Amino acid sequence: MSIRKASIAVLLAAAGMAVSSASMAQAQSADKGFYAGASFGQSEADGSCPAGFSCDLKDTDWKIFGGYRFMRHLAVEGFYADHGEITVKTGAVTATAQSSTFGVAALGILPLGGNFELFGKLGVGSTSVDASATAPGVSAGASDSGSDILYGVGAVYNFTRNLGVRAEYERYNDSEINVLSIGVQYRF
Repeated sequence: MSIRKASIAVLLAAAGMAVSSASMAQAQSADKGFYAGASFGQSEADGSCPAGFSCDLKDTDWKIFGGYRFMRHLAVEGFYADHGEITVKTGAVTATAQSSTFGVAALGILPLGGNFELFGKLGVGSTSVDASATAPGVSAGASDSGSDILYGVGAVYNFTRNLGVRAEYERYNDSEINVLSIGVQYRF
């Protein structure tokens, strides 16, 4: 091989490595960064309805969240979730309870190629419950809050680098609430 051909080959190889390094760095930085989103779904409280009562243990659940993805496989997010209201009735007596949670969770992320990712989450929250009961001529109420362990699984389909749709199942263990939701998330 002549010196001229060898020089051209070395220059082409060096250019290829430079482009490859730049695209790898860009791919790694694309996996990092802030994101925010909102979801909407259904919550359901554990339990069964006693005989002689009518119960509605399901309601609309919504959540706003924001987080930071530290690397391709790990993110941390904070959230506020409103779990809606459950109602128990018998005769003229009605009891209701509304609950909501502030919390933080770690997400383990598994990119599956293309634009699809699976994730698992584990976190803690502070759940507040406002309960009230009414009967003819009588009304009472109480509030309580406490810590909650939560876990869940989900999937994200990214339409673009910035915009994706997210579906997930979450379990608020101490509050005994299960949530199925779908939403959108935006990466900055």
